[in-house]
Amino acid sequence: FEFAMGVTDAGQKPVFAWPAAEPLCYAMVTSGAVQIMFQSKKSLAAELPSLENAKSGGAFTLYIDCFELDALCAALDEDSPFLKRPHVTFYGMREFYIKDINGYILAFAQKAS
Repeated sequence: FEFAMGVTDAGQKPVFAWPAAEPLCYAMVTSGAVQIMFQSKKSLAAELPSLENAKSGGAFTLYIDCFELDALCAALDEDSPFLKRPHVTFYGMREFYIKDINGYILAFAQKAS
């Protein structure tokens, strides 16, 4: 895997070179078409407050880049367990978060237009 980008913990500035000069709260590595994203618990809890007191361990968030984000969101039942409704991020993605029946967090995202 190769370092693709990161975000500084202080100031949320994008970083595109490794090693980073400052601590990161987010990093993405790639290998071919595969991308793996890492985010600090503190940073993730700032976005999803329900995770602030969650126990660390064998839990993870799946971040799924998709097409037709709004159609996917509209297809979900109004009682779906949304953690965060569709929104545009500072890094240019439109995302929403839900919790699946096993308690895993699913993030669906599409590049914001």
